[in-house]
Amino acid sequence: MGASGLTTLLVLAAGVGAQSQETVASPFEQGQALREAGNPEEALLLWLRARDSLTAAAAADPRIGVAFVETVAAHALERYEEAAASMFYWAFSGQQPDDDARREIMAEGARTFSLADSTTADRWADVGRSAPVALALAVKRFWIETDPTPTTMTNERLIEHWRRVVYARNNFVYNRSSPYDTDDRGSFYVRYGEPDRILRGHLGVSGSERRLMGLSEEYMMRFDRQPQYEVWRYATLHPGEFTYFLFGNTEGTGPFRAVTGLHEVIPRNARYSPAARHQGIRAYHYLEYFYYADLARMGGPYGRRFNQLSNLWNQSRLPREGTLEAMTQRNIDDDAVAAARPRPPSWSEIDSAPRSALSAQAARVLQENQPRVLVLAVSSPLWTPPAEADSIGDTLTLEAYSVRHTAVARNGRFDEVIRAGMLPIANASHMSTVVLRHAPELMHLSVSVRHEVKHAGRAAAYPGSIHFELPPPLSLEPSGVELSDVIVGIAPRPEYPVGDGPVPLLPATRFWQEDLLRVYFELYRGPATPPGETKDFDVRIRLVPVPGGDREDEGRAAIRVNLESAGPTDRHFFDLDLRNERPGRFQVLLEVTDPATGATRTRAAPVQLLGG
Repeated sequence: MGASGLTTLLVLAAGVGAQSQETVASPFEQGQALREAGNPEEALLLWLRARDSLTAAAAADPRIGVAFVETVAAHALERYEEAAASMFYWAFSGQQPDDDARREIMAEGARTFSLADSTTADRWADVGRSAPVALALAVKRFWIETDPTPTTMTNERLIEHWRRVVYARNNFVYNRSSPYDTDDRGSFYVRYGEPDRILRGHLGVSGSERRLMGLSEEYMMRFDRQPQYEVWRYATLHPGEFTYFLFGNTEGTGPFRAVTGLHEVIPRNARYSPAARHQGIRAYHYLEYFYYADLARMGGPYGRRFNQLSNLWNQSRLPREGTLEAMTQRNIDDDAVAAARPRPPSWSEIDSAPRSALSAQAARVLQENQPRVLVLAVSSPLWTPPAEADSIGDTLTLEAYSVRHTAVARNGRFDEVIRAGMLPIANASHMSTVVLRHAPELMHLSVSVRHEVKHAGRAAAYPGSIHFELPPPLSLEPSGVELSDVIVGIAPRPEYPVGDGPVPLLPATRFWQEDLLRVYFELYRGPATPPGETKDFDVRIRLVPVPGGDREDEGRAAIRVNLESAGPTDRHFFDLDLRNERPGRFQVLLEVTDPATGATRTRAAPVQLLGG
């Protein structure tokens, strides 16, 4: 498109006469004009060029990042999917925002953290009002850690998310009450995807049933507002059973939104108005019967409730209102229990695809008094080998597979600084390690794995990832003492080889009671310490509750010793017996005290003890 054509588009987008001729449209507005004129790819190219110029000026525009990925999703521009993740991350890299950018950060924060639990969403909404930069970085981190294939440039989950948003905005707009500019159905669609079944229509009173009950049309018209409704059913949120969501007009004619049960759809006057009684029974109970007759086509709890009501009404022409009210209250209570039942904050086939089991740890260490990060990883593909019909299960053999571990370190803006392939450990091919230079700007680490399994000439990939916050680097004064981070794992056994690894354990954070939990750490003394000089330290290792975890009592396993440590570097490990422990989440807490000075250094590592 020529310059004159672009100028025309900008005038149309801004509105003729709405702005002075001196006003220059921002790159975001220029791209929006191109997109609205039917040129989405030209908009993407313009925004890509704008990123370079804005980056040179140490600036970013969150609106561009959001619009870019939305455009790619809306127009199925697959060749730009790699660029979409890059543009999105750039847009939320924490530059100080202006008013437009601040509004977009708040909006994207709401869209993103609606995929998390409500407590997280509320917390970040509060943070964003006073610290939009922190919210922007939290959004970026969320999507980095949600990426199912972190070793590739494409974030498939981010693209899928925006495809859902685009679909919801095109199909669920009775109102725009959700963070996605949709009604409540849009929020559920973005979080959970397409239901496996939908029932929709208007709830109403059947004329034939009304006459059989001796109800006049005039009486029922006072209370029956014929509310619109939809029932969505999912088979994926709770394995082995269906999950149902009901939407409808509150009070019969109010906003169309998600409701916990039918009682929120029936008008209040049908329950409480003195004129609601007919033959001693309130209109609410008549409507409840008729409305459940409509919902019963979905089956599930709605079908069961209609059958119960039908039996009650068929046993007597006029059931006792007390019996009807008891059944109503039971349904309300059951709906409240179902609404409070834990369910995943979001669901995607991408998240549920076969993956690899990965255990990794990152520990701050010192090497020749220089700060380093020691990264360890052990993994296995989670897959079921195909079997021939009528074969015996214990004769199956696993296919050969390859494995690659990668460590990616990022700075405080979550921009990638280091990407390193991890090296396999000799005699333990399932384990890899790498040592990274621990620069002060490194604050976030991702460890990822990719297994490729070949069967019948075809390869399947199984990814996995774990993410860590990196505390500040270790430092050591010439005559001081420093302590590495704790590394925990399983003591070597024939079935758990550790090969020639840098530490004498199989890295793990989940343990069974029969496992020996090995705790490894390193003590460093300053370069002024003569080689081999020993010094006493008091060492205490114990299991303590995780703050906010599922238990409050300490574990029984504990070690307390007086340790004679040789300088300048001394390596130690101790084993904890877990046979007397109860399952739960703990921290392994290490406390090392210098008796001469009374100074204590502590390190901790999270562990989970599994039940039998």
